[in-house]
Amino acid sequence: MYAHLLVALDGSPAAEHALAHAEAIARAFGSTVTLFRATVTAEALMVQTAGAGQAVGDIGPLVDPTPILDAEREEAVSYLNQAAARLKQHNLNVLTEHFEGPPAEEIVERARALDVSLIVMTTHGRSGLARAVFGSVADSVLRHADCPVLLVRVKNDED
Repeated sequence: MYAHLLVALDGSPAAEHALAHAEAIARAFGSTVTLFRATVTAEALMVQTAGAGQAVGDIGPLVDPTPILDAEREEAVSYLNQAAARLKQHNLNVLTEHFEGPPAEEIVERARALDVSLIVMTTHGRSGLARAVFGSVADSVLRHADCPVLLVRVKNDED
């Protein structure tokens, strides 16, 4: 039933709450587990840093995003490999993938491309203004994924 799981991680301890659920499902069904992390693109980083601390209308100095992106890529790959090693200790078939782009879009796209049976991820359960300000990756994945999505609720004091 659940031959392939995609576990969406963002590098936070809160996101790792999804791992125990993915491990239990993978053990029960003999599933392959793909640990996935999306990081910021060069374009998004440039938008985020453009004009930081500048007055309206001022153009700030151009920043070379390469060292920042390289460091983020290295950290993401290292993080995924560490998480995979923990799951592999339990004799699970674990793969890792890292892509750059908006997390919700990348999660849905990779789930389709890999033909996964289930996406496993956490949600902070924000509502109201907090949800409007921060958005919800989980909500977007839930609305756009072609496969079932298991959302593991993480309380704010666990973030």
